[in-house]
Amino acid sequence: MPFFSSDKNIFEKRLAERTIQVIERDGRRELRFGNHITQSAISLQDPERLLLEYTRAMMVGFLFVRKPVSILHIGLGAGSLPRFIHHHFPACRQVVVENSPEVIEVAFRYFFLPLSPKLQVIEGEGETYLANAKGRFDLIFLDAFLAEGAPGQVETIPFFETAREHLAPGGWLVNNVWGSNRANLKRVTENLALTFANLYALSVHSGSNMIFFCGKSGSAQSLAELLQAAEALAENIPVEFEKYIKKLGRARPRVTGPTVGRQVFA
Repeated sequence: MPFFSSDKNIFEKRLAERTIQVIERDGRRELRFGNHITQSAISLQDPERLLLEYTRAMMVGFLFVRKPVSILHIGLGAGSLPRFIHHHFPACRQVVVENSPEVIEVAFRYFFLPLSPKLQVIEGEGETYLANAKGRFDLIFLDAFLAEGAPGQVETIPFFETAREHLAPGGWLVNNVWGSNRANLKRVTENLALTFANLYALSVHSGSNMIFFCGKSGSAQSLAELLQAAEALAENIPVEFEKYIKKLGRARPRVTGPTVGRQVFA
């Protein structure tokens, strides 16, 4: 059901594990899973724009991998990030793995996900796909959520190790984690730090989302290198890269949670 008087419910399907809804409000269309939390959103006037800030923050992954060729997404939602990358980086080959056929249908039907040979959408579990995948990827975007958070199996060390092994040399994992559950955030941070040689974090929406950038190799990025890459991308990509670089920091697990905020560049 809608949560605001201005909400218009244009699609709803109740399933055993979640309710899938498409809501329109104030010129935007949102994907929700039966509660007030917006999983994905687009502007109906400008659907190619990344409307939600956490998706724009995830694009910082392109500063760590300058010219990615192959990209894997685990979790589709409304397909905002794959659609944006398809539009701005048409040479990239993208694979999206989503376990809900209903979410896949909604992304194509209501959120303008393009049919393209450069964008393959596979119905299945992300961990199963990775365990059997033959190829490697320059970037892996992990953004898999149910109504109240990410499935636990995609936040474990074995899953992160499998993801690391399927990164190409110099590849990076970009992981969106809800930051409101501090105990879970601490656990995920520790698991990532034990798995990846390089770990950066970016807090979005006062910590409600934490975006982790996880490097396979041990070579760190300098501030000058990131700013140079941001300047080049910002000419054609509508993402406020410099703003996010200023908030980017090395993530170090500790008892009370990760240290994130000030830049610590090698």
